[in-house]
Amino acid sequence: MKRLSIILSIAILALSFSGCKKYEGEGGRSEIKGKLTINEKLYINGALAQTVSYAGATEDVYIVYGTQDSIFDDKVECNHDGSFSFNYLFPGTYTVFAYNEVFHTGNSVTNNDDDYYTKEPVKYTIEIGKNEVKDLGEITVIR
Repeated sequence: MKRLSIILSIAILALSFSGCKKYEGEGGRSEIKGKLTINEKLYINGALAQTVSYAGATEDVYIVYGTQDSIFDDKVECNHDGSFSFNYLFPGTYTVFAYNEVFHTGNSVTNNDDDYYTKEPVKYTIEIGKNEVKDLGEITVIR
């Protein structure tokens, strides 16, 4: 019986040391934050008329944990002033992105039926350490 308890203790001890590697994701004490600004281009009959800037309130900002994934792991909605943050992250490499909506004019300037938009990501790859707060500053996207 004593032998069994010694073997069991060694097994538990070995398993506790093997599971200590923390990968990117939630559960840590680090934070990535920033502010989203939108530059909206206003078109009249396919021609750029004006560009206005404003805070990216209610816009989504996405994060990818690590470098192995190409699908986002989490997203947050910006506050009324365009600020956002991803909290409680383990140390590691993260990619934060938002989408531009790029306007493409069609072949006919007088007939706007063939104009279209595409979404293109604005990406920031960042490495954070333990108990660290990284500020991405201002992220500007185009509409």
